[in-house]
Amino acid sequence: MSLKRVIKSDQDFKRLFNKIPDVTNLFKCEDNKSFFESRKIVAPPIIGSNPQDVGTAYDFWLRAHIQRINNISVENNISDVINYGVRLMESSNVYTDNHIEVIKKGAAKAWGIRYEYILGKDIEDERFARALLFLAYIEDFFRSGSREMRRKKQDRTIESFININKDSVQDLVNLMNLKDELNDHFKAQDVNNLFLNPTFGETSHYINGADGDLIIDDFLIDFKTDKRISLGVNNQYLYQIIGYYILSTENRLVGDRVIGYEEEEPYDVNRIGFYFARYECLSYIEIEDLKKAMEDSGYPLKQLLNDFKDLAEDKYSGVI
Repeated sequence: MSLKRVIKSDQDFKRLFNKIPDVTNLFKCEDNKSFFESRKIVAPPIIGSNPQDVGTAYDFWLRAHIQRINNISVENNISDVINYGVRLMESSNVYTDNHIEVIKKGAAKAWGIRYEYILGKDIEDERFARALLFLAYIEDFFRSGSREMRRKKQDRTIESFININKDSVQDLVNLMNLKDELNDHFKAQDVNNLFLNPTFGETSHYINGADGDLIIDDFLIDFKTDKRISLGVNNQYLYQIIGYYILSTENRLVGDRVIGYEEEEPYDVNRIGFYFARYECLSYIEIEDLKKAMEDSGYPLKQLLNDFKDLAEDKYSGVI
């Protein structure tokens, strides 16, 4: 069970997060515009593309681009998520041994293309998009493998991996071409405080693990490729990013995703927010502002942190 699913489906966690007041008016934008100000979508989704696959592939691309502009190469080796996804495919009895070999070779090739981009090589847009979508298909299997296994065979046949959806390719290319402001948003002041897919401590383990998209300097960011942007009361995006913040107050996990640290200690997060890619909009709330709003509402942020951790341990420790 993921953090997103826990918050969405578990009634006790729902009640917990429903205590958070409406803090939409406290969100700021890097372009100095109000979050409420009318915004123009600059990369509308293409009819026929798969939003979930495009969103996952975009995450792969943006993490690669962040490494490229910061002159670091953290994700050198193929990710655990991709390896686990392939293993799930092997055990699903949906694919033949020959299919699995094709998928393994395809994944290795796709990851190699991505690594070349991280190192500074220019990759033709369509070729790069196809490679990223190939990886996205495998991650989707990992994230929702049981659901995938219940689908009809033809929904994820080997042909669906080889013949990548052309509309998804173009949709992803359009998003990848929005690079003008990325250097300002994602150039770290200190690469030792740049964490790609940050993982979290003990409470995260209770809910079967959780990983964010990015922590850069003191800013915890979630990437969104949705066609609409909204925040407010009962908003799952807001709950999810606050959930990640809660987890970030515990020990960070030492591993390949952590740069420059050998000791476990909490992440230093003072801002949380979202990068809405289709709008080129980076929006955030200061933790101090969130603390004050929750204090004024009668339910302090510190109390939410404690209640969340206690509830996670009580409900899921030893279960998952």
